[in-house]
Amino acid sequence: MKSDEKPFVRELLRRKRNMWVFRCDQRRFAGDFVIVDMSDPRPERRWIVVLDLKLGAPLVLGGGGAGVQLTQAQLAVEALATRKGLIPPGARYELATGDKAAILAYLCAGRRGGRAS
Repeated sequence: MKSDEKPFVRELLRRKRNMWVFRCDQRRFAGDFVIVDMSDPRPERRWIVVLDLKLGAPLVLGGGGAGVQLTQAQLAVEALATRKGLIPPGARYELATGDKAAILAYLCAGRRGGRAS
């Protein structure tokens, strides 16, 4: 992990123990991490966010600002779906980019508080 990524993960897990963090293969254009909110016991209702950290960037939902870095995000999510009981195949997910503070604020606000409608 890059120097800014490890502190990001540590801080997220300190604040939100219900989040599971999965590192993406950096050569596959699937973002930096897939985050799964495990607070719902039903895998089909879990909140999934694929994110790409961008130093100094504001929060952008939907993949804007990532260039090609999130083009294969679906492959990363589908790879997690092969783990029995984690998330279902074809699970819906959100894309997010931004700097560490913006992404942390978004994830810590939670599914309902963090979503832009």
